[in-house]
Amino acid sequence: MKAKALAVALLLGSAALASAQDAPKPSPFTFALHGFVSMSACSQDGAYQLSECQQSLMALAEPAADSNSLAFDVRQSRFNFSVKGPQVFAGATPTAVLEIDFFQGFGGGAFGDVSLLNRLRLAYSELNWGNHRLAFGQLNDLIFAMAPVSLSHIAFPLGYETGNIGWRRPGIWGFHKLAASPDLNLELAWMVGRSQWNDAATGIGANAPNQPGGINQGEASGTPALEGRVTATYQKLLNVWVAGHWNKVDLNGVGTGGGDEVTVQAVNGGAKLTFGPATVAATAFTGKNVGPLIGNLVQFNLRPGNDDVSAWGYWAQAGFNFTKELSAWAFYGQQKPDEADAKAAQMARLENKTTNVILQYRDGGYGVSAEWINFKTTNATYDGTGAFTASDEASVNQYIATATYFF
Repeated sequence: MKAKALAVALLLGSAALASAQDAPKPSPFTFALHGFVSMSACSQDGAYQLSECQQSLMALAEPAADSNSLAFDVRQSRFNFSVKGPQVFAGATPTAVLEIDFFQGFGGGAFGDVSLLNRLRLAYSELNWGNHRLAFGQLNDLIFAMAPVSLSHIAFPLGYETGNIGWRRPGIWGFHKLAASPDLNLELAWMVGRSQWNDAATGIGANAPNQPGGINQGEASGTPALEGRVTATYQKLLNVWVAGHWNKVDLNGVGTGGGDEVTVQAVNGGAKLTFGPATVAATAFTGKNVGPLIGNLVQFNLRPGNDDVSAWGYWAQAGFNFTKELSAWAFYGQQKPDEADAKAAQMARLENKTTNVILQYRDGGYGVSAEWINFKTTNATYDGTGAFTASDEASVNQYIATATYFF
């Protein structure tokens, strides 16, 4: 019996050893899926720009009779895929990130509004040494560093067309953390990337930025876009930052001679103070020809021979947490191109003002909110010769309820 028991034990031990030897090694890669799924229901009393519901940023026109509408929107739902690999290049951790949402537009046919097209947001690889990171690919502009709180407007924050500027672009990015003290941290960031202008401009780049010869007028300048940002963070109390942007634009495009170059220049700064249950945040910018940064009320109207269009904007928001889950927020912002510059360029929009009030409840990754948003946008008209004839301030309201799950 003892010999038999020993034989069985040896057999089981051999099987366990073989099983352990045959077990696959764990993958050196770590995969992750993050993002959120968001639905908004919007009661509206007018027409909006860029579009309704989760993409509303300005008023299109003063509401006429029977202008009410009820919309449901899921387009800002976002999915972020990433993979992290084993260390390379003297201890750097490599990561690749791909992020999409659904603001590319509607599909074709009678049911296109429920066949949404996905939109590339981020696509980059990163080398992370801890305090120093390099990224290669498409990221958010450094000059966009802080958005106001809102569950209904995440992809298109209400800070746009008020005090936020900056979009996305492919390029090379650097982020460098400096510990000034145990409580104070500094980050220096820089970017060298693609110079952008309106891909749908008349002539060069007209609706064909990826076709032979379809080079946008920013790329035609032959120079990159440059950005820099300095951020200071003191514990969880205070965050302060300032950023700058520069790129050149050849309004003639490629192959037509020089002489019509303009620059896109902007400086943006902001701060957020969180003290107990209260939060106050604000940003402000000034610049010129900031259409490719979603400034100038999303207008590019420069053509060869036009002068520059200067603009400024700001927003401020205050919030209070009654409990960990329940909070209330109030927002106001304004953006205004220089009126004389804008009229000379025949811009259709001369000013925008946005007011927002939010009641929000968040429990873990799930959030629900009720918001009132008012847009006041001054729109201009011109005669057949391009001369300014009149302007009118349109005021529209949106009552929007949102449910969002972050994961």
